Amino acid sequence: MRFSRVCVLAGAAVSAAILSFSVAPAQAADLGYGSVKDIPPPPPSGRAWYLKGTIGMKNAEPGSININEPSYNSDFTTHHEDIKSTALYGFGIGIEHSRWLRFDITGEYRGKQLFVAQDSYIHGACGVPGNCGTNEYTADIESWLGLVNAYIDLGTWRGVTPYVGGGIGIASLDVQGFKDVNVPNNSVFYGDKDTATTNFAWALYAGISYDVTPQFTLDLGYRYTDLGDAKTGRATAFDGSSSYSGLEIRDIVSHDLLFSARYRLDQPQPVYPVSFK
Repeated sequence: MRFSRVCVLAGAAVSAAILSFSVAPAQAADLGYGSVKDIPPPPPSGRAWYLKGTIGMKNAEPGSININEPSYNSDFTTHHEDIKSTALYGFGIGIEHSRWLRFDITGEYRGKQLFVAQDSYIHGACGVPGNCGTNEYTADIESWLGLVNAYIDLGTWRGVTPYVGGGIGIASLDVQGFKDVNVPNNSVFYGDKDTATTNFAWALYAGISYDVTPQFTLDLGYRYTDLGDAKTGRATAFDGSSSYSGLEIRDIVSHDLLFSARYRLDQPQPVYPVSFK
C-alpha cells in the first residue's frame, strides 16, 4: 500500500514538473526573456545617413546702398533698390541622429541675380553743372552658400513631419558688370573689375516633409537667410575723366523657397535589448 502511494506521489511530482517547464517559456516571454519571435520588434532607432538634393527660388532684398565716399552719402537720396528673384541649386549630406533630431552640411549655387537701384543727389546749387544728378545702378550678383544645419522634427503623422531648424556658414557674393548711369550729366561709370566678398551667413528654417518610402523623403521648406554685404569695387567714367570707390550693397537677406529630396543610404534597424541578442 505504501509503495503504491509513493508511486502516485512520484507520478504527480513528475507531471507537475513537466507542466511547469512547458509554462515557463511563455511566462519568460511575457517578462522579456523569450525568443525574438515571441514578441513584435521595437521601432527603428531612426539613425541613418542621407543624401539631399535641393532646387528652389531665392528672393533677396538689400537693406540699403552706400557710396564708398563718406563725403557723398549725406547728399544722396535713395529712391529704389531691389534684387530680382532667381533659382538656386543645392546638394548636401546629413545624418538622422534620432527620430526628432538631424544634421546636415549643404552647399548651393544661387545663380545670378539682377541688382537695380536709383538715387539722386544735390551738391550745392543745381545751376552749376555736375552739382545735381541721378544715378541708375545695375549689376549681376552671383552667390554661393555653404551651411551647417540642425533640424528638430516635431513628430510624424502618416508619414508627414513638420520641422524647424537653423544653420550657420559662409556666403560668397560676386558682383559682376557694375554700371552707373547718370542721365542729367550724360555720364556712365563702369566697374573696373568683378569683386567677390565672403561673409558669415546664418539661416532659419521651417517646413514639412513626407516619407514616400522608408528610404525616400520629399521636403518643402521656407528659409530666411542672412548673407551680409556685397561690394562693387572702383568704378571709372566711360571717358576716364574720373572715378569713385564704388557701391556697397548692405545687409542682404533672402526669403528662400526650397524643394528637397532626401535619400537614406542605409535602412534604420530595430534596436533590441541585450537579452534579445
